[in-house]
Amino acid sequence: MSRTHPPLRLRPMQLTDVDAVITLEHLSFADPWPRSLYMREVKEGRYSRYYIVETDTPDVDPPVLVGQAGYWLLGNEAHIVTIAVDPQWRGRSIGKWLLLRVLADVRERGADLVTLEVRPSNTAALSLYRKLGFDTISRRKRYYADGEDAYVLELAELNNAEVWQPLGAELAALDERIMRNA
Repeated sequence: MSRTHPPLRLRPMQLTDVDAVITLEHLSFADPWPRSLYMREVKEGRYSRYYIVETDTPDVDPPVLVGQAGYWLLGNEAHIVTIAVDPQWRGRSIGKWLLLRVLADVRERGADLVTLEVRPSNTAALSLYRKLGFDTISRRKRYYADGEDAYVLELAELNNAEVWQPLGAELAALDERIMRNA
């Protein structure tokens, strides 16, 4: 099988990653988070976790940041606050893999309910979320700085075998393809 991209790895975001994450934010979002917010979240976030996806190629140093995600966890509820893939790396299932990795992580940490906001105009993200079982539960009027509404999506019963087993199977297949590039 021919390689479509170098192998990738997921790891916790560190303070040294923040500048690259901010660059990705500007490529991905109309209203990116400020650097200070990421710095505070990575340093002090008791209830948050942030991850980056980077290339895992020995001859490329430093690795290339291709994606990032973060969430807040309160009790058995997780809220995905950010997820992005570099536009040059989209269309390779990296966003799906990153989201599934986050879902596996929050599930392991005891979450049974996951929520997020998404722009109605972000049809690619909406399609992905719906394919993975997220349902629209409400709409937040004028949520974004430009006045666009946000859909609030929810994935419930993450610990239910009927919900998790197909997601876990997709994650295992993507782990093999993306991390090991088999």
